[in-house]
Amino acid sequence: MESQRNTRQKQLILSILRDADRPMSINEVYSQVVLTLPKIAKSTIYRNIDSLLNQNLIDKYHLNDNEIFYIIKADSKEHKHFVICDDCKRIFDLPGCPIHALENAMEEEGFIIKEHQIQITGICKTCAKKNT
Repeated sequence: MESQRNTRQKQLILSILRDADRPMSINEVYSQVVLTLPKIAKSTIYRNIDSLLNQNLIDKYHLNDNEIFYIIKADSKEHKHFVICDDCKRIFDLPGCPIHALENAMEEEGFIIKEHQIQITGICKTCAKKNT
């Protein structure tokens, strides 16, 4: 059975993800955690991330050439989509979910949707100004 213990490490990871203004990779989370818990092993971060995923408190996204990033969830039904700048790699939230209607129509036909992700890449306006 999955451990639901509310450990100091888990609370620290949640706090880091909550304070982040964008999705974070394991390495980014680890570099923040070691500032408070210098002896923590990266495997502990992975275990806690897995536990938080199983508890539906965070989401996992494959961004930037399939690198895995994590983001805190405001509620259990929330999910996000992103626009990523190819130059500066900044990640922007895509407002809303553009395929909810399609997803609902498919479910009405009996198709069980497990998950979906949308990722758009391009050049942000700051980088576009630099390149002109």
